[in-house]
Amino acid sequence: MMGEVQKLISRAWMAWALLSVGQAQIGEEPVRKAERVEEEVRPATAVEEPVRRAQPAGTPKEQSSLGRLFTVQPAVRIESPQDGQVMPWETVDVFVQVENLSCEENGHRFHVILDNGSPIEHWNVLKPVILRGLAPGAHTLRVFLVKPDGKMLTNAEAFGRVDFCVRRQDFSNFQPVDHPYLTVNLPMDGVVIPDEGGKVWFDFTTHQAPLGKEKYRVKTVMNGVEMILSTRDPYPWAGLPEGRHRVVVELIDEDGDPVHEIFARVERTFEIVRTVRAVNPKEADSANLWLRR
Repeated sequence: MMGEVQKLISRAWMAWALLSVGQAQIGEEPVRKAERVEEEVRPATAVEEPVRRAQPAGTPKEQSSLGRLFTVQPAVRIESPQDGQVMPWETVDVFVQVENLSCEENGHRFHVILDNGSPIEHWNVLKPVILRGLAPGAHTLRVFLVKPDGKMLTNAEAFGRVDFCVRRQDFSNFQPVDHPYLTVNLPMDGVVIPDEGGKVWFDFTTHQAPLGKEKYRVKTVMNGVEMILSTRDPYPWAGLPEGRHRVVVELIDEDGDPVHEIFARVERTFEIVRTVRAVNPKEADSANLWLRR
């Protein structure tokens, strides 16, 4: 009996020892109390922005150099005939492409000059300008954009030129592009109607010939009256009487001598017709006094 009691005591002691070793291996950590973290409340700092001065309405913004570089300009391009092309027929269709500009019958248009002739007005880019009865040999075609009043646009892109030949290639009627010459726009041949101020305009440009008092100049002779211009600006003729007028335009050099190029001399003949004014019977005008009798 005593032996069994000792065995029970021995087993209880061994169980307690094993339990103590297991708790030591687990390594339980004591539970810590949560600590209260107190942060310092900082006062808000006012952010001051600089006050911008308001710009007055309608003030244009300054354009950057890159914007000025890519500013579009009205341009014209002759698509047919092409430069140096030999056409097989005496009839030539001229096709023109206009960019950055809308052409209308009573608005912006383009003028076509064959060789040293008078301009041909055109506005429909979908229809060609038909040139008939061209002589065999070399020809020069000039196309330029004009304003609604008929005066030329002055930017370089608004002017185009091609040299072509009909049937055969020669240089009988050839103006070198790098030599000085004239392009006369106004007045055209034929009937000319003065503007509201009674003026007939002379409009032109020069090529390879910078104008100035000590440079190239343009001389006009009309009805025996000579005039010399040293600027590119259009010039008005005022007070021209009704009837036919002939004007001769010449490009002269620094010494006042004519430039010897085939396109450095242009002749035009135009006519100012009598203007018929409508008669109002209620007006006391000398033109209709007979109505009161």
